[in-house]
Amino acid sequence: MDLGILNRFLVLLVYCSLPQICAQLCRTPCFCSWIQPRCPPGVPIIVDGCGCCRICARQLGESCDRLYLCDESKELLCDYATGSNGRGTCNYNYDGGCEYNGKEYKDEEVFQPSCKFQCKCMDGGVTCTPLCSENVLLATPECPSPRRVEVPGRCCSEWICDEEQQSPVSNSLEKERSIVSQGRSQIKPLTCTEWGTQWSSCSVSCGLGVSLRVSNRHSLCRLETQVRLCMVRPCRNSPTGAACTPTVHSEHRLRYKTDDCISLREFQPTFCGLCPARHCVPYQTQTEPVAFRCRGSLTWKRIMSIISCVCY
Repeated sequence: MDLGILNRFLVLLVYCSLPQICAQLCRTPCFCSWIQPRCPPGVPIIVDGCGCCRICARQLGESCDRLYLCDESKELLCDYATGSNGRGTCNYNYDGGCEYNGKEYKDEEVFQPSCKFQCKCMDGGVTCTPLCSENVLLATPECPSPRRVEVPGRCCSEWICDEEQQSPVSNSLEKERSIVSQGRSQIKPLTCTEWGTQWSSCSVSCGLGVSLRVSNRHSLCRLETQVRLCMVRPCRNSPTGAACTPTVHSEHRLRYKTDDCISLREFQPTFCGLCPARHCVPYQTQTEPVAFRCRGSLTWKRIMSIISCVCY
């Protein structure tokens, strides 16, 4: 018997175990188009499910059934759970299991590859969540040099403070004070890449507030939270009917005052105007160190100096 006829007979024998499927899909004898199927590049030509005609193998996401078969060379099978009316969609042939570091895991199985992570196998992929805290401890005056260390007997590393080193805030302000006093001094270039966020908006719309940023622009070149004093405008009402002026120069000299500190020298600062139905904010600013007298001791603080404002 011819081998092709034998193959068709075996296929028909399988499908015709369900007579309704055989009657709907397969014809005897075979009736195929004399035109050779033209398949896209990379798509093979296979024999249909009846063992009769040559067709293009269905690819990932394409519809399929017992006649139009999926490309088995790419491990694709017809997934009838995603279709209806006896048709399905070509999908990869996998059991939902996962492989991680050479080990097999079942679908929905939860496992810990190490004490620092917990993972879950889901739909053939692995999702892991850390069991150790990923918080970063930024430098502060109370903890100027934080670093992470491994603790014997514990899985997760912990943050500690090196109190022996001088505060980076003190170093930075001391350098800025030297620049002001000498005039000709210049900051030495840092040995690391500078990085920092923009200064935040002033915490208050009038009066003395604070502005924050995170930066490594100091001698130790470590990230720290930096604070500067700011005053967008004094807390007083704008004259009725006054024209809107974004940038206003103070007519009087003043000293900056905090709870227990007062600046040693007077300033004639620039403020943002208070315009009817418009919001005026600093547009260009600069930061300078200023000496303060605090309960008999000398302290240096950063001050925001307004160059120009904008209203919107």
